[in-house]
Amino acid sequence: MVPSTSVKISPRIAVPVLIALALGGASAAVFLWQIHSSVRTIESSFQAQGGTTDLLKKILPTRTGSPLENVNQSEALMELRQGEIFELRGEWKQAQDHYGKSVTTGGGSPALKKLASIQLQRRQFDEAKKTIASLKEANPNTGDIVLLEGILALRSGNTQEASAIFGRSPNLPQSQYGLALVAISQNDHETAKKELTLAASGNDPTIRTYAKVILAAYDEFSLFPNGQDIHLLTLVSRALAQVNECETALPLLQTVILKQERYRDAWIVKGYCEFVSERLKDALTSLEEAYSLDPEKPEVQYFLARTHEALGDPQNAVTFLQYAILNGFSPEQDARELLVEYARELGNNDLALEQLKILAEAKDSELKTFEQYVTLAITLENHLQDAVALSKTALARFPNDASALALAAKASFAAGAIDDAKNYLQSALRIDSRNPKALEVEAVVEKTK
Repeated sequence: MVPSTSVKISPRIAVPVLIALALGGASAAVFLWQIHSSVRTIESSFQAQGGTTDLLKKILPTRTGSPLENVNQSEALMELRQGEIFELRGEWKQAQDHYGKSVTTGGGSPALKKLASIQLQRRQFDEAKKTIASLKEANPNTGDIVLLEGILALRSGNTQEASAIFGRSPNLPQSQYGLALVAISQNDHETAKKELTLAASGNDPTIRTYAKVILAAYDEFSLFPNGQDIHLLTLVSRALAQVNECETALPLLQTVILKQERYRDAWIVKGYCEFVSERLKDALTSLEEAYSLDPEKPEVQYFLARTHEALGDPQNAVTFLQYAILNGFSPEQDARELLVEYARELGNNDLALEQLKILAEAKDSELKTFEQYVTLAITLENHLQDAVALSKTALARFPNDASALALAAKASFAAGAIDDAKNYLQSALRIDSRNPKALEVEAVVEKTK
């Protein structure tokens, strides 16, 4: 989510790469931007320029391997994709676990690169150094290694070493981008803009995107000739947060806050960066400061909820999520899904069911949301008929879906309507005799005979 700045400009980001935001604009855009950007990054890692799947070629070589090799390669790819899903959600530890498994099952350079990146994100610098060394052995002399080694030095606080690493290959877009980060950390914004302009015209699609995001912050600031330095630093910090460079952003934000202690937007970006870099107690302090300055801002409430939950306080997490939803947090679905998770953690099944019902009844809901509701509701005696009712709503939404019919059978059986359950089952199996959900319910029904 992109925390807004005090520069008054366009009211909201409509497309993730359009950075202009108004005072009090949508902080939620950082989260959305990161999702869309990460999707593009993942897609670009699979697509070579000629339209071939470069990552798949590296994991699944064209030569014919033994059955065991093929199993390992499939497992490596599966783990890599699982890691990417967790990374999209900002769940770094789970992502790292899957990337590590991808490495150990033969994922090769793509898995090593992902693992190193997530270790850097989590500030596990010693482990990242080892992973980069392994990557260098597997695939030496690439721009990715230059970038990872330089970022490792920069995030470790060794700016001079980072500059030297990037300076050895100044024509690589990764080096140009890295030199821009070094320049930003040294408050040399003119050099940063020059290097970012070069990187934005390079041949690496991810670097191009990231460079353009940061350049857009400078472009936004240029619209205001009398803008203060703290506005520039906050804009640049927000852009750095978007491209997962919070370690470079945090010192800039500290400078801003020292100059203007009650700068709400700086506190928001700072709290976000501390949250995603797992400085949870610091994140709580920063977000509480932002909350004291603007207690009705839903994005602040959302991140307060996530921080409280990460600190083991689901009760406050539920409270702040409810505030965020009431105040119009977007994306609403994300907040409600988290609220279901936190409510169940507290044992508040009524709240979880309430949120699942809202999600299920939304126009663009999927069958899996109905399934989640029914699965929970049938475990509660006073919600059995609610399960039946919502399963019928699902059936109206998906009338020719065997899984929807199986869901209606499941709910009916749990509520004691055995004949209805059998009728739904027969219809489901006529549509798809191998439907696993229908077969699962059929097995349960058969056991009761």
